[in-house]
Amino acid sequence: MMRSRWIIATTSAALFAIACGSTTPTTPSMSSEAAITSNAALAANVGADCAVDVGTTTNPLPALHELEGWLNTAIADPSSDLNCGQVRSLDAKLEAVAKALDQTPPTFHEACGASGALVNEIEALVNRGELGLPTFPPPFPGGPTDVLAAARGLHDRWCAAARGDIEGPRS
Repeated sequence: MMRSRWIIATTSAALFAIACGSTTPTTPSMSSEAAITSNAALAANVGADCAVDVGTTTNPLPALHELEGWLNTAIADPSSDLNCGQVRSLDAKLEAVAKALDQTPPTFHEACGASGALVNEIEALVNRGELGLPTFPPPFPGGPTDVLAAARGLHDRWCAAARGDIEGPRS
């Protein structure tokens, strides 16, 4: 849980900027105290051992870890109403993306498929009113401001890398 607090508090906007090619990081989306409160709310909402956590990766995957933090913040949002099974489903999908990207070279086709499933699930939860969409300052001009937009943007980048349309980001 301490690792998740650290991720949310210290890497919010900068990591999305790295993944999307911007070199000017913005300020984190929340203070350390807000991150701790957010994680406490998550623990109260779904249980202390029920969170999205891809764990340590061999390769640096900053955008993926940032998405993890934003997703945990959305899960902990007071407007969210998820059970542990739903959180674990989101976690499994994000872990599949991490597994695909944490290889040398990354397997962008697998990351594209797994991230598509993640986007579909996040979208369905939002549409049913079960997952809140707290907003964050965009990590770069025109960048995403909520977890669904961030997940869609990363999915698009990983799929473009799979097609060979762009050089793939490392995360």
